Amino acid sequence: MEIKKIIFATVLLGSMVACVPLKQFSDVKSKNGALEQSNQQLKDNVRQLTVENNELDGQILNLQRKLADMEERSKKLSKNSSELEYENQRLTTAQKELEKQIAILKEGSSDEISKLLSELQIYQNNLQEREDRVRKAEELLAQQQEQLKLAQAALAEKEQKLREAEAIQAEQQARLMELQDALDKQKQAVADLRNKLNNALMGFYDQGLSVYEKNGKVYVSLEENLLFKTGSYNLDPNGQEALKSLSGVLAGNPQINIMVEGHTDDVPLSGSGQIKDNWDLSVMRATAVTKIILQNAQIDPKRITAAGRGEYFPLDEAKTPEARRKNRRTEIILTPNLSEVFDIIQAN
Repeated sequence: MEIKKIIFATVLLGSMVACVPLKQFSDVKSKNGALEQSNQQLKDNVRQLTVENNELDGQILNLQRKLADMEERSKKLSKNSSELEYENQRLTTAQKELEKQIAILKEGSSDEISKLLSELQIYQNNLQEREDRVRKAEELLAQQQEQLKLAQAALAEKEQKLREAEAIQAEQQARLMELQDALDKQKQAVADLRNKLNNALMGFYDQGLSVYEKNGKVYVSLEENLLFKTGSYNLDPNGQEALKSLSGVLAGNPQINIMVEGHTDDVPLSGSGQIKDNWDLSVMRATAVTKIILQNAQIDPKRITAAGRGEYFPLDEAKTPEARRKNRRTEIILTPNLSEVFDIIQAN
């Protein structure tokens, strides 16, 4: 259940990454790898269950050997008991025969009678000894049978635990395979999207545009000189063409969520109009890019979020013209829809 909560929370945050408030966005980015960690935890659980199953298998095999040994001893005791019963019956028959002979010879010689009585006593002593042995054998057999019942009960309990562990393991493996399949589909969707973007935007690579993958997302980064003049949020025609090519790819992939982020350098900007500082400039640029993308009527506005990041997420911390040039950029972050993974977690 704890695993489910962790995966649910992580995937829910991932699926909402395109529409979270700006103050929560950094938290969402820090949890990108949580789904993979949960996946690994499921694999660890499966391995642990496999170890426990192997231990139960060993215990069951040991109990089965003990049961076989006890059953063999029980058979021997039963055989001995049967032999003793047969001997007991034989002695009883002999005793009765002697008693008959005594009755016939009661009027005969006293010596013969004494001899017969002596033989009868011997038979009676032997019979008593055999009866004692039969009684002890029966007691031992009863003990062995009781131990056999206890061993059989223990074996049944172990087998039940093994079946339960195997059921849990099968459930965990099925869930793991389902999640892994969903993750593989997500990764493939990201790879396919990156390839489509590379093909569609190839003509703009030498003008300050780059496409790369990070944390399961595709980033399209456009430098300032491709889109805007310094300090302006009005898009250049060349930049508009690049964004229209990008929007064509996004229209054909409706399962992709879109985040548009405006970034500036750390040079203070002051003004009295709409653009008063770097915050304003980054927000206005992100909004301008968003509006060009939404000119494609096939793109649902609910898929896209515009955000200004100001100067606070630089690519290069150096205080050089080259570093500042790289930091002045607009990033379009494309995230696959995680609803399938979310549904799998909800179902479990």
